Amino acid sequence: MTSRHTLEGLLVDPIEGAGPGRVEWEGDRIVAVERLGDEGPLEPLVFPGFVDLHVYAPAGVAAQGVTGYLLATRSITEGADDPLCLGLHLEGPFLNPAAAGALPVEELAPVDLGALEEWLESGRVRLVTLSPELRGALPAIELVVGRGAVAAVGHSHANAATTRAALDAGARFATHLWNAMAPVRARSTGPIPTLLLDDRAVLGLIADGRHLHPRVEELTVRAAGPERIALTSDLVARPAHRPEGSLLGGDRCGAALVARMARFGLAEAAAMASLTPSRLLGLSDRGRIAPGYRADLAVLAPGFAPLETFTGGVPVGDRA
Repeated sequence: MTSRHTLEGLLVDPIEGAGPGRVEWEGDRIVAVERLGDEGPLEPLVFPGFVDLHVYAPAGVAAQGVTGYLLATRSITEGADDPLCLGLHLEGPFLNPAAAGALPVEELAPVDLGALEEWLESGRVRLVTLSPELRGALPAIELVVGRGAVAAVGHSHANAATTRAALDAGARFATHLWNAMAPVRARSTGPIPTLLLDDRAVLGLIADGRHLHPRVEELTVRAAGPERIALTSDLVARPAHRPEGSLLGGDRCGAALVARMARFGLAEAAAMASLTPSRLLGLSDRGRIAPGYRADLAVLAPGFAPLETFTGGVPVGDRA
């Protein structure tokens, strides 16, 4: 017989908001949520588990409240036995070398529909980032979407018309919006304003305080709303910046990103870290603290330091 587990604290749900409550689960499913009113506990903070769409180095992410992630790579030969890995995010190789950012230019390539179809047939690829200005990119986006994966715009110097064409072809994600994209100019916008203003696009933000100025974060949240923003880490194992200051990836994930974005509201931060990325991947049972959802929970101290992570109702430490 499956035992029932209970946790009390300040429950943070993207839809119902934040308030004292009790969550109960059996097996890997939440079975009851009770709001306890003003007399209930204000700590710990209990968030739905965080879902990160862009992780190169997953070691330790669960300790930061991440309960599901996409392994970022440019080759499907890479993989992970980690049960938290939801699949692969191919960040390339079909990217504009002029917008490579920290990616090795020698690993980038022109669009090859045959190779892409082979990779998608593996069943492991959940998200593909392409530069829509490359020859063959629009048919590639249609191929990705047709195989049930998510197509993303990233590492791009595309103009507004080409960016809109990518969205019309089925692209639904912007990989680290603002970073490795053409800058916004008065008469040459690049891809950013189109992605920011089009309701079809979910916007990936590396909200670590290094990749984006806080005002840029605020502009993005105000323009798009949390339901269109997915916090991503671009987490790498190597140092996150070169001596001259250019960035090589992120070194913060999960709770650290939520701590920064909580200035827009706890429920809003939960939406950006949990519900929005879950919905983008079609994971209808993740991203909320509600009956029927997976018992994926990130338990944080009042200052957002991670305390415990439950994946499918089991503490992360018990899975080791």
